[in-house]
Parts: sequence; structure tokens; C-alpha cells
Amino acid sequence: MAGWGVAYVPSAWLVEDVPPLLAAALRLSLAGGLLLAVMVLSGRSLHPEVGWGVVAWIGFTQTTLFYGATFWGLDREGAGLAAVLANTDPLFVAVLSSWLLGEVLRGGQWLGLVIGFLGTALAVSHQQVWPPTASIDSLIVVGGALAWSIGTVVAARQVRGVGDPLGLAGWQMLVGGVMLGGVVAFDPGPVTFGAPQMGLVVLVAVVGSAVPLALFYRALTMAPASTVSAWFFLVPVIGVATAWPLLDERPTPTLGVGLALVSGGLWLVMRDSAGDEIASIGRDSMAATPPDSTRQ
Repeated sequence: MAGWGVAYVPSAWLVEDVPPLLAAALRLSLAGGLLLAVMVLSGRSLHPEVGWGVVAWIGFTQTTLFYGATFWGLDREGAGLAAVLANTDPLFVAVLSSWLLGEVLRGGQWLGLVIGFLGTALAVSHQQVWPPTASIDSLIVVGGALAWSIGTVVAARQVRGVGDPLGLAGWQMLVGGVMLGGVVAFDPGPVTFGAPQMGLVVLVAVVGSAVPLALFYRALTMAPASTVSAWFFLVPVIGVATAWPLLDERPTPTLGVGLALVSGGLWLVMRDSAGDEIASIGRDSMAATPPDSTRQ
């Protein structure tokens, strides 16, 4: 969770010199390539164990749209706000999985949804509570979180108990990164790219994607998915806490309250997740939970 959270600051530094969509493409392509390379070196099969159409769908929704929107928000609204809004995706997943997949939500989860969405509304209107002053850039980030959730729910039936989590994650990031790169190719914009920018790309790819994802799946072999996933509430907290001293992004009172409500809502929703498959979905992968024998 710390790795995913602290990655917002170096990502914000990166978009100062590199257009946001290109920065996202570089981060995800490199992270996906590194993860697949590690799998090769460890003797694991690279096949995701699901259809390539599913991989393409996940790559489009959870990498191209989600990270494209997140990096857009980083560039336009700052790391702190992007960290809060981008991490609202588990709230959308809970609602959509209940509606479309028949997942049963407990009372605490419904309370978490109300609290979390109230916090999202406050964070979007972070300058003042009334009248609402949501910017289009903030709504784009929320739209990216919604896209990630739609990708999760639509493909959930195809990957439950079938897909290889790390293989799916690697291919998802690589395919989505290439898609982002294809979009950027039409209008890359001004780019300043040298050793400092390359260092930031490597940092966010390794520390912000590949390593936390590997640790996440390692944790799933040691504890129930709902227990592990409950800690996702820390990601926006760490994002805002690091953006304050390192980027001088002092959170407004409204954003601070919104952060507290979003984090509390996430904790309630993820703590008692209705299904292990939904609860175990990681930040860089929609992958299904490993078989129960790996989580004893």
C-alpha cells in the first residue's frame, strides 16, 4: 500500500516534463514488461490462462482509461486530489458487483458506500462545499475509477478461479501501456526526457507498480483476501500525506474531510468484502484470487 501511495509524488514530478498520457504509458509498459520478465526468469508460464480478448478488455479499462485519467488528474489537479479520487474504485466495484454479479453486501458495506461516496463528493468539490465546484479534470479521474470498476465486473466471471494473477497483471499493464502509447503517438506534445525523467519512470514502474503488486499477491498467500484488501484505505492517505511536504500541496479542509470519509468508507467496504474474488483485485490487476490452497 505504501508503494502505491508514494508513487503519486514521483508521478507528479514526471508529468512536469512529460505529457501525462505518455508518462502513464511509460510507467505501465515498463512495469508490465518487468513483471513478465520476472515470470520468465522464475520459470513460470507467461500465458494469462484466459482469452486474449479478456486481457485486451482489462488492459483498456483498467490501464488505458484508469491510468490515463489518473495521470491527467495528476497533471491538472495535483497528486493529493488524484490519490483520493482514483482510489474510489472499490466503492464502484461493490455497487456494480451487487447489481450485476449478485454479490451480497453486508450492512457495514452499505454504510461504507454512503460514507465513501459522500467523501468523494467533498473531495471533488475540494474548494468549497456549496455550491459544488467540481472541475472537469476531477470528474475525469472519477470516471477513470468507474472505468476500472466496469472492467473488473464485466470480466469477473471469465477470470474467477481460472486466470493466473501475475500473468494477467503483467499483460494488462503492457497491453494498456501500449494502447496509451498509441494514443500519444498522434499528439505527443512537448517532451523533456533525459536521465532524471528516465529515473522517475523506473521508480514509479518498480516502486509504484511491480513491487507492490508482487507483495500484494504474496500477502494473499498468507491471509484472506478481505483482510489484505482492507488495507487499501491507506493508499489515498499516503498519497495526500506525501504530496503535502514534497509538493507543497496543502489539503484544504474540505479535501481533508473528504479524504477521511473516503478512507473510512473504503475500509468498511473492503473489510467485509462480499466475495474474495472481488476483494482481492489489485491496483494493477483485475486478477482473480489464487486458489484457496495458496491462501492457507
